[in-house]
Amino acid sequence: MDEETQQADPVRWGVMSTAKIGVRAVIPAIAAANNARLVAIASRDTARAQTIAAGRPGTRALASYEALLADDEVEAVYIPLPNSMHAEWAIRALEAGKHVLCEKPLGITADEVRRIRAASERANRCVMEAFMYRFHPQIRWALEQVAAGRIGAARMVRSSFVFDLQSRPGDIRLQGALGGGSMMDVGCYPLNFCRAIFGGPPREIAAHVVVPPGSEVEMTIGAVLDFGTGRMGVIDASFSLPRGFFAEVVGERGRVVLPAPYTPGHAETVVRIETGDETYERHFSGIDQYMLEVESFSRSIRHDIAPFISLDDSLEQAESIERIYAAAGYTPPWLVTPTS
Repeated sequence: MDEETQQADPVRWGVMSTAKIGVRAVIPAIAAANNARLVAIASRDTARAQTIAAGRPGTRALASYEALLADDEVEAVYIPLPNSMHAEWAIRALEAGKHVLCEKPLGITADEVRRIRAASERANRCVMEAFMYRFHPQIRWALEQVAAGRIGAARMVRSSFVFDLQSRPGDIRLQGALGGGSMMDVGCYPLNFCRAIFGGPPREIAAHVVVPPGSEVEMTIGAVLDFGTGRMGVIDASFSLPRGFFAEVVGERGRVVLPAPYTPGHAETVVRIETGDETYERHFSGIDQYMLEVESFSRSIRHDIAPFISLDDSLEQAESIERIYAAAGYTPPWLVTPTS
């Protein structure tokens, strides 16, 4: 199917909830994509859904998530609900015959991801975890350079993603019952990047979490990941430090440095390769990585091909997060057994 045909037959999308990530990033991405069209927004706050839909001709506001799944016009559903709700609504969407793009983490446990994968197979519908950064040209290029041996064999990945949520105590990312915590929200990115570089899960893990008094979730986490054969990842995430992120891959002959690997917005980005006394910089024009994600998933639907990020990859991600928590001796709130 060529681009002209794709534009003539765009995938018809529905968005489940009026969460900020959907309103500010993914809804505009669907509108900008060459093979997608937004047809419905569902929210339990009907007035808010109507306000958002009013600014987008051809988009209907629906009063419930159930109404979205019952809508025959909707082919694909984007789910930006709180983490603890991802598995339930992803499975319900699949059972309703919809394709599903779900915000990370796809599930708050590996078992949830397994159940989503089984539902996807039963329904013969696509599911993809929304790691939008993987679609940015800078990430694809950096991974290609490492795989090509530009810096020699990769031996170390260092990556951090932190920002301060302490002034927002009511934020859903700080609520244990909703699957909050720094690992689930931002630590998942450095972990995912390490796995992409080394092509598999860590073999051994050492980790530590910080749970301040009164906090329902871990606010800071750090981990050392042993990928075997002398390959190591060092990652950290926090909700209590000034905003910042970076990633670097150190090889036997040099390093690849990404100053803005995960959420660069639409700004120009740069990837720097340092080998000996030489430095090479590759600049990338500002681009909407959410739009690239939507276009990629829409192509999967129209061409009946596997999504770029597989469910096997998402399961490996979920299993690795569980192992990091276990290595830190930390039981996340959603796994705590209530006492009688």
